Amino acid sequence: MQKTSYIGEYRHLIKLGLPITIAQVGLTLQGMADTLMLGKHSATDLAAAGFSNSLLIMGQLLGMGFCMAAVPTIGGLYGQRNHQGIANELKSSLFADLLQGVLVCVLMYAAFFAVPYMGLEPHLLDPIRTYMTILIPSLLIMNMCTGMKTFYDCLTDTRITMWIVLCGNLWNILWNWILIFGNLGFPDMGIEGAAWATASSRILMLGMYVACFLFNRRYSIYRTLWRTATITRASLVRHNRLGWPIALQLSLELAAFSGCALALGRGGISWDATSALDAHQVGVQISSFIYMFYLGIGSAVAIRVAHYHGLGGWNGIRHSAHAGYHLIVCVGMVATTLVYTFRHSLAAIFVSGEDPALLATISDTVVGMVWPIIFYQVGDGMQSCYVNALRGIGDVKKLLKYSFICYGVVTIPLSFLFGIVMDHGTIGIWWGFPVGLSLAGGLYLRRFLWHLKHHGR
Repeated sequence: MQKTSYIGEYRHLIKLGLPITIAQVGLTLQGMADTLMLGKHSATDLAAAGFSNSLLIMGQLLGMGFCMAAVPTIGGLYGQRNHQGIANELKSSLFADLLQGVLVCVLMYAAFFAVPYMGLEPHLLDPIRTYMTILIPSLLIMNMCTGMKTFYDCLTDTRITMWIVLCGNLWNILWNWILIFGNLGFPDMGIEGAAWATASSRILMLGMYVACFLFNRRYSIYRTLWRTATITRASLVRHNRLGWPIALQLSLELAAFSGCALALGRGGISWDATSALDAHQVGVQISSFIYMFYLGIGSAVAIRVAHYHGLGGWNGIRHSAHAGYHLIVCVGMVATTLVYTFRHSLAAIFVSGEDPALLATISDTVVGMVWPIIFYQVGDGMQSCYVNALRGIGDVKKLLKYSFICYGVVTIPLSFLFGIVMDHGTIGIWWGFPVGLSLAGGLYLRRFLWHLKHHGR
């Protein structure tokens, strides 16, 4: 490949991906702030939030994946500078996202009512109910936020999301501090306060997305075209045809992590549920933080690929995807070095030291989890890049099949075997992840190369 082509793509991907990465890191920091503050407040609150988020994140990913169906369509239309088509697609996609969000909330309420029958330790049930009751309705708001974010990102204005997420993050951290610990005259609300802080930050972000559309001069043409834009059956069908496979593919990937929390909630022979869930939550936060950098670069790859695909530029598609992977490898090398170097200090960042014995147990578990976290970065980086390249060209049905094999057939059974059957707890469960993620990365790369061979000549 030409060196100049890669250099150009690096520049474009960094310009697009850096604001997305900052926004995604902001979202992760928001989750880490919840984890950090709840851990300092109560180990029970931390464990309950960790379990609840393992369920709620399924709803978030179903919504996020569904909303991503607009990337190949709006991205392709933007490559052609078809403004009327973009306005039509925006209105149709937001309507579809709204309907899907309602369905996701219904599914999450079904999970909510099933919590008492999941075999959890009894003292976790009340805080879990409180947390989920407040946050489930906000999933619908998240859907609309993601739909607007997709629109802005496809038009290469990724900085809007960055600033909105940072504002939402600051709001959430402030109200976490006020409500969790009862500062500034408010009562000490613990996990309930964390839930209200998160829900209110999502409302704030949606208001900011809408305000940008209504008052930013760059989008005046779309405000004008919005009045005559139509919601067509064909657009809704296309959005559902693309959105559901992406949503289910993301959910299958996360099911490996969420399934772990369900299994850990029962406790084991040589380990207890609270410390295992706390260690798992710390591992999820660390991994999520690294993944946000991958996701930022991968999202930029999807946008660039969609633009090229709208113009039929397969050479550009090739360079963009491979350049994205080069950047992800560099990020992964730095991240894993830092995780290994500070492995003995990671648990103390999130867990209160009021119970030294509990902190020591969690810290030992987190140290043991570092190696599987490091090993799965290779596969995670590869799948993050090439799955987004495939989404950019609208190839999503195969992704669902591959995800089912990698996560449903390989990762979850292996994690259950190592962690539960062999009683290695959280460490054993996490050793299933490198296998499934590496297999997924290889399959996505193979599918992408197939497209290059058959279409990119």
